[in-house]
Amino acid sequence: MRKARRQDNAGLSREEATVRFARSGYDLDLHPAHLVRRAHQRATQHFQQVMEGDNLSPTQFAALATILKHGAISQNHLGRMTSMDPSTISVVVRKLIKDGFVKRKSSTTDQRLTILVLTDAGQEFTLPRLALSSEVGRRLLAPLDPQEQAVFLALLTRICAEDAGAGNDADETSDRQE
Repeated sequence: MRKARRQDNAGLSREEATVRFARSGYDLDLHPAHLVRRAHQRATQHFQQVMEGDNLSPTQFAALATILKHGAISQNHLGRMTSMDPSTISVVVRKLIKDGFVKRKSSTTDQRLTILVLTDAGQEFTLPRLALSSEVGRRLLAPLDPQEQAVFLALLTRICAEDAGAGNDADETSDRQE
């Protein structure tokens, strides 16, 4: 079907293409997905400015803060809590282990299950950066007044809750050592 559409549109004049484009109603500058991507870029930019020199990504910090908050946790559960797919959380955890912030240990209830914990260095690194991360949020929301900030966060939360955990339904067996 797609191939047929492309062939049907082949050979349109510039004017015909412009008219068809206008009729579609598409507007990149107002497209929600595009605006969310741009907001994400801005958030990442603020994060890099505030955390300058830390060689840390927002996803790595999310993992560190989540382990700090919840304590010992399986990699699979950490991925679900931070909305990272299994391949992303795997890369994040490997980097945090390499940096000495996280270590793996066996579960006390199931020796096949791998548990992640912060090292002392991980705790010392993460704790002071919690306030810095809050600054990232303040900078991102700065163009909005307090009431707009509350509405924006409520709406984003609602959008994110729509498919919370989607794609992260793998069971704990993916945490088992082989």
